[in-house]
Amino acid sequence: MSKLLILMIFTLFSFANDKFINMKSCESLKLSRFTTLISCHNIDYLVEYKLQDDEEKDNIKKITAITVNDQKIIKTTGKVK
Repeated sequence: MSKLLILMIFTLFSFANDKFINMKSCESLKLSRFTTLISCHNIDYLVEYKLQDDEEKDNIKKITAITVNDQKIIKTTGKVK
């Protein structure tokens, strides 16, 4: 019975490791005061910030995911120049 339980635990951990992305290999590069480039697992994320007086409000203006073949806006707030 205990061998079966140990086998099930090892199986569960092996499947869990495949599903989670290792964030340790990601890199972040601050391009300017309001722009950051995050590179993670063959996808680059361009994060643009806006000046916000209230710290409790969200200060992210736009997030763009960039791959080799495509770019897609993930989040945008209002009009973006």
